[in-house]
Amino acid sequence: MLQNKIQSMQLTYTELLSNFRKGLRNGNWRKLRRLEKALFQASMWYSRRQGAIINELVVGKLSVLVEKWKITKGARIFKRGYEKAAALLSKGESVFAWAPSLREWLKDPDYVFWLGAGGLRITI
Repeated sequence: MLQNKIQSMQLTYTELLSNFRKGLRNGNWRKLRRLEKALFQASMWYSRRQGAIINELVVGKLSVLVEKWKITKGARIFKRGYEKAAALLSKGESVFAWAPSLREWLKDPDYVFWLGAGGLRITI
């Protein structure tokens, strides 16, 4: 158990490289600030030359960057749709009085995705 905890607090070159490629493919690399890009490139260089990165502070910062990269366009659209659906549900029964089927639509993932893509213009 202790061995798994120690392994989870390190990043190897292959892990960094695969996450880097994923960030390039989905376009999230260009959204990073210059300093974040420099940190990641320096970490890749270090891990390739010296081995796994085990410093908790550096691993923590790199983990945040990796999480930013894993977010895809679809995930952002779903998140925005979920926020809009929550806003509609919090409006109360006034909305459901004139659109009774809306409550069922808000449970449908396709409708939530449509909301997130800009399907229904509401102010949150």
